[in-house]
Amino acid sequence: MNMSWSFKIITLLLLTSLCGCAGQRMPQTRMTAKAETDICRIAIMPFENRTRDDQAPTMAYRVFMAELIGTGALEVEPEGDVGLFRLRHRLFPGERLLPAQYADLARQMKVDAIALGRITDIGYDNSRGERDIPYIALQIELFDVRRGHPVLNTIHRRYGDEYRKMMHFGVITTTTGLMARMSQEIIADWLKKGVGNCP
Repeated sequence: MNMSWSFKIITLLLLTSLCGCAGQRMPQTRMTAKAETDICRIAIMPFENRTRDDQAPTMAYRVFMAELIGTGALEVEPEGDVGLFRLRHRLFPGERLLPAQYADLARQMKVDAIALGRITDIGYDNSRGERDIPYIALQIELFDVRRGHPVLNTIHRRYGDEYRKMMHFGVITTTTGLMARMSQEIIADWLKKGVGNCP
């Protein structure tokens, strides 16, 4: 009888764990028809804000940049150099570049592509359990500055409790932590699709 009870508990825990993994959403990345993935050096532009949280785009931009640098898969242009370029060209976060600006970016910074991001939703949800669970939705586009056309477009949305392994273990409780994990997933997806395939 005790053996049967133990078996039921173990089975229930395994099923709970598997169900938690099955519900995870991965990044939705669309490559363009003309996409070239010989991208080794990129500039990340400050993220556009489409939320009411004034700090959200800066946090997301810096976390994404840190995670990308941490992989070593791509060379990332320093934030200060990107800021000077934006200042010279009077570019606002999320603003599209003109063809001449693409050429300037490629010539001045020697980058292959730029990443333009936007935060579309961020906050904490208290309806998913006993604590506030962070959520983030964002979109990141990668543009080839040498050829002047888009490479890919990634949309990603996550809740912190989607990483739950068992009970409360694995739940992400901050937007910064959630952004870091989402960034890792986006970057892994890009690399899988061939971006950053550099010597």
